[in-house]
Order: sequence, then C-alpha cells, then structure tokens
Amino acid sequence: MIKLAADLTTLFQELPLAARFSAAQAAGFAGVSLVSPYDGPVQELRDRLVLSGLSFAAMVAPPPNYTGAPQGFAATTGGEDRFQRDFKRMLRYADVLKPGAIEILTGPEGDPETLLRNLRWATAEAPKRLFTLAPRPEGSFLQSYDQLAEVLAEVGADNLGLCLDTATAAALGSTPEAVLERFGADLRHVSLASVPDRAEPGSDGWDVTGFLSRLEAAGYAGWVSADYTPKLTTTAGLGWMPPVPVAAPKTRKKRGS
Repeated sequence: MIKLAADLTTLFQELPLAARFSAAQAAGFAGVSLVSPYDGPVQELRDRLVLSGLSFAAMVAPPPNYTGAPQGFAATTGGEDRFQRDFKRMLRYADVLKPGAIEILTGPEGDPETLLRNLRWATAEAPKRLFTLAPRPEGSFLQSYDQLAEVLAEVGADNLGLCLDTATAAALGSTPEAVLERFGADLRHVSLASVPDRAEPGSDGWDVTGFLSRLEAAGYAGWVSADYTPKLTTTAGLGWMPPVPVAAPKTRKKRGS
C-alpha cells in the first residue's frame, strides 16, 4: 500500500505550522515531511505528530546554513569534521522524530573521495537510519543519475539509496517511470512535483495515478511525499490524490482502552 505524506515545508502554507499537521491528516495524508525540522523544540514536533496520528516521512541533513551559504557539504574537500559534527546533531532530531528517510545533501562542490568517505562513515554511524541521495540540477555535487549510481555502488550500504524527485527526473531528461525501473531496488523515498514550476503533480499532463500504481506493483514500501508549491491553496489542488486515502492515518488510542 502506497503511503502518502504532505511536505509541510511547501503545503498548507496558508496555515501556521502548528495547524498544518491536523490539516494534512484531514486531507487524507498518513504522514508528513519537513525539509528542516531544526528551527524549534523537536519534542513539540513529535507531540504534534502524535496528536494528529501522523508518521514522520522524511527530512534532510545537515541542518540549514543560516549564513546564506549553500546547504550541505558531504562532498566538501576537507570538510569531514564539520560533516560529522552536524550529522550527529541531526541524529538527535531523528532519534525523536523517527523519519522514514533522511536525504543527505552534498553541497555544490567537492570531490568523489570525500563524498564516499563521509557516506561510509554516516551509514555505519547510524545503521538503523535510512539515508537517501538525489541528483539536483542546481546546488549539488551530484548532477546525474549515472553519477549517483556509481556512488551507491561504491558505498555499498543497505541503508543508503535513492530519493526519486519526479520534477528533478524530468529536468534531467528522464521520467519517473524510467528512474523507477533503473533504481527500483535502491529506491528509498519519492517526492512528487510537476515541471517546470514544481506545482501540483499531474498539472503538466503526467499520469501521477499511473505512477503510484506502478510503485505499488513494484512492491515499493517507502513514503511518497507531496513536495510541491500549490497554485492556489493546498486543499484546492488535491485533485491528483486517489479518491480514497491510500494509507489511512493512525488512530489515537483512548486512555484505558
């Protein structure tokens, strides 16, 4: 069964963050994701998840760079100490939120050997956490699926795989279906958005329903995050979702039951 999550970084922006959790649950999402859950007390986020009956699908590492510099430095030459320090900080949040997947950002510059060393260290440091990589046309050392495939093969860790961003796949001249076929065994997380403006999935004519069915048929067990910028309000743009929630949110148990 496909598990849909709402990325609260981009969805329900018409509401304050505290209200987005219940809005996602009411819309039929079984989980939520946040690019950066580092801006406030992590236990408050955990409490909102529990109260809304939601799971936490995904986050990114490392924490954001508030100086305006590019985020991520897994590939940065000579940056191993900084990578390890911020990675351990990220794990303190992950231990509370228990994300389904954590995308490691590489940063825009660096070298392959540094990236491989950092990834080997990270996957061994947190063997129970699931990590992903994604090629990004802008601001990332990883620029192609060929490059990513080489990195995954070199690291060889079971807890490291691919984050398939459907808009990125199209921007790189591929299709989500082709990426799924190539990386099916290594697929760990999926983000849904359309091209060229990251609007509602399917608004560019892409058959999002067919893709979700293909994911399910392939036995994909991870989360699918709706990670797009609505053209109007979030609720008005949810026509792409299946008519019945594909994974019902968890129900809170009553005290004494």
